[in-house]
Amino acid sequence: MKWIGAGLVLTAGYLLSQYLINPAVQHLKMLEEGELLFRILESEIRNLKTPLPELFGEISRKTESIWHDFFLDLSEELKNCVDCEFADIFERLLVFHTSQILTEEERQLFLNAGRNFLSDDLTYQKRAIDQLSDQLNKCMEEKREKLKNQKKVYRALCLSMSALIVIILV
Repeated sequence: MKWIGAGLVLTAGYLLSQYLINPAVQHLKMLEEGELLFRILESEIRNLKTPLPELFGEISRKTESIWHDFFLDLSEELKNCVDCEFADIFERLLVFHTSQILTEEERQLFLNAGRNFLSDDLTYQKRAIDQLSDQLNKCMEEKREKLKNQKKVYRALCLSMSALIVIILV
């Protein structure tokens, strides 16, 4: 019975390390998905000329994350608002939906790219999305490296504490 208990305590330590690192993993996934969705938007705007409210509604159906709520709300507000400023609505909703997840710097990158969706200059639009992708990829690469190191630290710490508990109890 002691060995089963020891195995369970060590397993609990490992699972705790996974739980502790999960917010950083989710943050990275949000950045990756956001970059992909903005690339899709830029492509759709350039190639299909779909009206923005419809396009944002379609994009919201392609995801289950916070981006779903953001694009759905953006679509609804643009449909219901006659003489509103797109940039103001976009910024307000982006801040509202991502304030708990994205850093100010990351949010600013998305804001800069999103403000250009109404631009008639497709080259400028593409350049803004490319800039977003480049900067986000640099940021994500740094976060991946940091995450890799954090995983090691959390795992070692949690497993060490679990092993200490096993030694004390056995």
